[in-house]
Order: sequence, then C-alpha cells, then structure tokens
Amino acid sequence: MNLPDPARTAYASRRELGRAMLLPPAALPVALAIAFIGGAGPNLLLALLSIAVLIVGCMLLWRPGESPILLFTFAFPWLQGSIAIFHANWLGIDIGDHAPFPGDMYAAVVMSLAGLLALAVGIRLGAGPWRVEDSSALREMALSQPMRRWFRLYAMAWAVSFVALSFAWVLPGLTQPALALAALRWAFFFMLAFAYFVHGRGRGRLFPIVFLIELATALGGYFSDFKAVFFITFFAILASGVRISARALLGSGVLAAGAVALGIVWTAVKGEYRVFVSGGQAAQIVTVDYATRLAKLYELVVNLDVDALMSAVDQLLRRLTYVEFFSVVLVNVPAHLPHTLGAILWDAVIRPFMPRLLFVDKDEIDDTVRTNFYTGGLAGSSEGTSISLGYFAEAYIDFGTFGMLAALAAIGLFYGAIYRTLLRWRASRGLLGMAMATAVLTSVGPMENSFTKVFGGVIVSLLVAWVMILFIVPRWAPWLVAERR
Repeated sequence: MNLPDPARTAYASRRELGRAMLLPPAALPVALAIAFIGGAGPNLLLALLSIAVLIVGCMLLWRPGESPILLFTFAFPWLQGSIAIFHANWLGIDIGDHAPFPGDMYAAVVMSLAGLLALAVGIRLGAGPWRVEDSSALREMALSQPMRRWFRLYAMAWAVSFVALSFAWVLPGLTQPALALAALRWAFFFMLAFAYFVHGRGRGRLFPIVFLIELATALGGYFSDFKAVFFITFFAILASGVRISARALLGSGVLAAGAVALGIVWTAVKGEYRVFVSGGQAAQIVTVDYATRLAKLYELVVNLDVDALMSAVDQLLRRLTYVEFFSVVLVNVPAHLPHTLGAILWDAVIRPFMPRLLFVDKDEIDDTVRTNFYTGGLAGSSEGTSISLGYFAEAYIDFGTFGMLAALAAIGLFYGAIYRTLLRWRASRGLLGMAMATAVLTSVGPMENSFTKVFGGVIVSLLVAWVMILFIVPRWAPWLVAERR
C-alpha cells in the first residue's frame, strides 16, 4: 500500500490516514472523557457547546505531520474559556456561582466560545489548506542529517540565547529584541526534538539530556516557566507522525502527567517562593543564586501536605479559568463605560513601529491599570505581576459583540498567515520555517494575553527571525537551507 510519507510510518491504512487527517490522535476519546468527567451537571448545555466547539476547532486546525502550533493557539484558550464549566459541574453549582466576584459568567463563556470559533476560522483561512508534500519534506529534512548535527545547531542557539538574556536588561532600549532572540532557541529545540522522534531507533540520548537541562534551568526562575519545554516537546511528538502505539501513548501520558504535577506543585509554592527569590521586593526580580533557589524550592515542596496539594488543584483550575474579568466587563460595557471603537487594537498595531529609542515619551503598557479601570479595581495592586483583561475582553471593549468576532477572526488570520509564510517562504521553506513559526507563535495563545503586548512581541520576533533566517542560519547550517538556494 503506497501511503504518502509521513503517514506511511504512522498509519497502517488509508482509512486510518483519513481519520488522522480529520482529527488529532485521541481527540475524540479525550472529548468523551471530558464530557464523562465534567459534562453532567447544572451546566450541561454549556458543556455540550464547549465540546462541540473543541471538535470543530480541531477539525479546522489539525495538520498531520506539521507542528500543531495553530491548534494550540486555539486549544489553550478553549481550555481557559471552558474549564469553569466542567469545574462548576463537578462542584454541582451553576456557572454564575463559580466566579469569585459578580458578573455575567454565562454570557462570558458563550461569547468566549463564539470568539474561539471565529479565531479558528481566521487561523484556518490564514494558514491555507494542508498539503501532504509539506509534511513529507519535513520528515525528509529531519532524516537527512544525523542527530549530532541537530544537537550542535541547538547548542549554538542556546549559547546565543544565553548571551541575549545576559544583555537583555543591561540595554533597556534593546530589551525586547534581545528577549525575542533568546526565545528563538525554541525553534532549534523543536527541530532537535522533531528529528529525535522521526529518527526512531538509533537516535541516541542527546534530546532527553537537552530536555532535562531545559527543565532544570526553567525551574529556577521567578516564574519557573517550565511549560514551554513540555509544550514544544508535545508539538514535536505530534508533528513527527510517530506511530500511535501503546508505548507512545504511555510516554505521552507520562509527559502530560509530569507537566500537570509540576503545575500543581508550582501553584502550591509559588507565592512563598517568589517572595524569597525577589528578596521580599514587589518586583519580578531574582536576588539569589541558582543553587539557593533550587534549595528553597526543594524545601517548600517536601513540606507540602495533602491539604495543600488539594487546595493547589482548585487554585490551578481557577487560575486557568480566564472568563471572570470578561464577565465583569460585559456588565460594565457599555452600561457604564463606552466601547472604545478600536482604540485598544489601534494602539497595539502602532506601538511596534514606535521604538522607545526614538519615542522616549511613549507610555508604558500597564495591563493592571486597564483591568482595574474596566472591572472596578478587581485586579488590585498586583505587586510583582501584571494582570490583563485578556484579548477577548479587549476585543469586546473595542467593538462590541459582533465586532469582537470580526476582530478575533482578523487576529486568527494574522497568526495563520505567519505560519503559512514561514512554512512556505523560499528562504525558510520546510522544517526551519515550521520551527520558527512554532517559536514565534507559542506565546500568543493564552486568553489572558493582552493583544497590546502580544502584537508588538510578535512583530519584534518576526524581525529577529527574518534576520536569523537570511543571515545567521545560512552561516551556521548551510545544509539546512541549501536546497532552497
């Protein structure tokens, strides 16, 4: 049977390939499990609507043999917009009683789900149709080079990232480009991981070592942002087209369980840990060395008891939920505050083209001030952190109910176009472009993001990626771009 690669290695028949092209692996079992665990209850109709939106979004955005970054850009905010439904059903309470403060939770959830559909449609239109030749070329590139060569490429990117982070706060005017350059190491991590899973037998242990190093270094920061290493690894697993065997499912399950466990533990200890590493200051800074930070984390973790962990589970579920502020905004706008008629979106669009080096008087972005203004002070002082309304609420404030859907579709179109351009641009076509798109778009999905910050960050990341693709990668790894010259 002559199946197109990469499907040949992952699926046993054309029927399996057809199903795989329709939905991600295990998507339907996961949806059924969600419905079984948290579907029944006072919010049954909302739960059914949420699951239907999830399936439709997966059908629109699943691209076999490619990075699932576009699907993630939809799925993560789906989780944030829907988890309150299933949590409320589990607790046996109405969705309106789930929020810690009064607002229209029902409307916020429904509008969030409608906005997610608009976002998914926009992404699909921007990304264009899936093409089997794209996914085939990705695997061929990964297999064309030995694992040590992919590792060396990642190691060079890691070194550049380290230097960029070291200078990021020394030169304030260049902080954002330096951080964008540092974040692009995830593109090379993705290529290493993708090659590792595609190579199969004889692939060595270089990637597992890199994974553990990235995880260990992430655990010592102010935010302990260990999510990225798990997310990018999952993206590589799905993109590689590895056969969905019992062993693969078990490995993926262990990886997912590890990420969830770390999330719960981090939720339980992060308050006290951040006070310690910042030296008691109300700022996102680190004042102690790495070994001391890890020792403190260890001390906090070993002292956790069952009650603390159960409380952390509830806190994590409520932290993932990001429709409460939106529910309050729906009560306040336009009843007490007018729609801004695109002012928030316009500010987001023009900011990247007003660099602080030239526009020294450009005002700072303060998400917490905006959140307090539209919610009546519910964000508080948020010392040491920034609390945003989220880009769904911002789109509603700008344009109202129906205009919000159009704005979210346009944002999705923008994200999809970034992916398609990098994947198929002559200078980056193939694995390099897909990896760059994955690195650029990984941070855009969460619902708590302010588009004011996200758009600027994406533009800077694209400029840095453009320089990397045209001038740096051809010197580092001419073999990666030789076929397109």
